[in-house]
Amino acid sequence: MLGITKEFAVVQVEKMTSPEKITRIYLKYQATDCVVDGKYYPIYDYAPEREWQHLGWFEYKCYLIAKLPRYKDKEGKIKTYKPNFSPPGRSYTNFFRSATIQLLQKIKVQNSVAEIMRTTPYIVRSIMEDAVEQGMINRGEVIHFNNISIDEKAYTRGHHYATIIMDSDKEHILDLQEGRREKDLKTLLYLLSGQETLPDLNIVNMDMWKPYMNVIKEVAPQATIVHDNFHVVKKLTEAIDNTRKKEVKNCDLLKFQKFNVLKNSENRSDQQKKLFTELAATNINTTKAWQVRENYKVLWSYINLNKETAKDLIKTWIDNSKTYAIEHVNKALNTIEAHIEGIAAALMTRTSSGLHENTNGRIQSIVARARGFANFERFRINALFYYGNLQYNH
Repeated sequence: MLGITKEFAVVQVEKMTSPEKITRIYLKYQATDCVVDGKYYPIYDYAPEREWQHLGWFEYKCYLIAKLPRYKDKEGKIKTYKPNFSPPGRSYTNFFRSATIQLLQKIKVQNSVAEIMRTTPYIVRSIMEDAVEQGMINRGEVIHFNNISIDEKAYTRGHHYATIIMDSDKEHILDLQEGRREKDLKTLLYLLSGQETLPDLNIVNMDMWKPYMNVIKEVAPQATIVHDNFHVVKKLTEAIDNTRKKEVKNCDLLKFQKFNVLKNSENRSDQQKKLFTELAATNINTTKAWQVRENYKVLWSYINLNKETAKDLIKTWIDNSKTYAIEHVNKALNTIEAHIEGIAAALMTRTSSGLHENTNGRIQSIVARARGFANFERFRINALFYYGNLQYNH
């Protein structure tokens, strides 16, 4: 129940009820030597008494208390024996650490976990940080990854961004790097793989952020850069909303209809469909912008396309859409046209960043619960702890 080995014996149990309920379990090191890496060292003396928080016993907090033996190593330096019931240098037991990790994975709110475990948020955060560090060491360098998604995420107010790489095949985060410049992505790829070029990289899913594209073309020129359906639809949806904002002042029917005009037709209620039909009958640009987006989605019904055919389909859709002459739509179309190679690659390969975006949404929920992170490292630890698929030694 304590996780101690035969070198230690329980010599006293003390129960306290004031000022709080605490059980203190006193341990004594009873071996005559310190065994370190299979070698025996005579005990030199004992370090001052210290304590480790253990799992609670009913309504009582619990601490293990012991004086650890000290010994002289082969170089004559005095060292303190490291007990196996606690992580080195930490003030809690392995059982306490394991329970905290499992609780964090369920609750995802550090303050709540600290309250349940009757400890401080600082201790909970340190356990999370140690777990991620250990998990990354266990994983080692990621030498072989073929298909990845690259994205950016704001982790606090003031436009502080992080670059995130996800393994598209295994559906988990590989790592993060502060910033979204070319050098930030280069650094991240090198730290991940230990290589300056990535000849095995096959498909890279990303939005239309030029610094990311430049890096992939440099370190993995053979890779196919893909701007998938999600990113294109996002730009077209923004164009619809910007058009709506421009017209709402002069069109009463548009008032309080933001979410109705942005929705897919199959997601509208009967009442919303009726209102949208009335909007469409007015021949306003907002509904035309909506139709441009829906026409783009039709392109994804084609299968077995080669890249040139895919490009021709996109180009035809762009030309037809420009005939509406809608300002915000044309801006989006110009951006899409400039990235036609990556969008055609998405149509050809049927690649989607849906899983990445789902994970992005879950990461955003962590950011929201934390009300932003004080610094990048805390954001990185949280993202990797929950969505890095790391293996922890409990």
